[in-house]
Amino acid sequence: MALGDETEPQRAPSHRVVLDSYAFIKGWLVATSLWTGVLLIVVVAAYGVPAANEGSRSGYVWGLLGMKVLYSVGISLVVGAPLAWILAYLLRPVRNQSIHIAAFFAVPTLAFWGLGSVLGLGWQPLLLLPWATVGAAAAICRWAIRKDVPHRVAPLPLA
Repeated sequence: MALGDETEPQRAPSHRVVLDSYAFIKGWLVATSLWTGVLLIVVVAAYGVPAANEGSRSGYVWGLLGMKVLYSVGISLVVGAPLAWILAYLLRPVRNQSIHIAAFFAVPTLAFWGLGSVLGLGWQPLLLLPWATVGAAAAICRWAIRKDVPHRVAPLPLA
């Protein structure tokens, strides 16, 4: 460095919310368990209870329960996990955990509503209610890992 050369001013390190693998897996398990549990309760209430009250054989309910478990875990892996990873990556600069929780409610709700609408369920606003179960599970999962997600200071980029 010669006399008179301008030096680049040092930038302050940025604070980021970093989601590590432990928090991601814990959050995915919480969200998937909640959503699967709600689906199982809905199947039992909608199909199992009426079949039991009518005295008919309700063996098909076990098949529906198994199908709902596979459906919810599969959808959670294929759509939910990548969506959560992208959302967590985009929210890194935001330090307020409440904004993270609100975003984890709104984005999955709207994404699954859009996905369901494209797959033929329709664009009715009333269908936001069932898809809000996905958003609620994601928001609860984000709340559950709020202490596992530390605020880290990002290192300064090398010149």
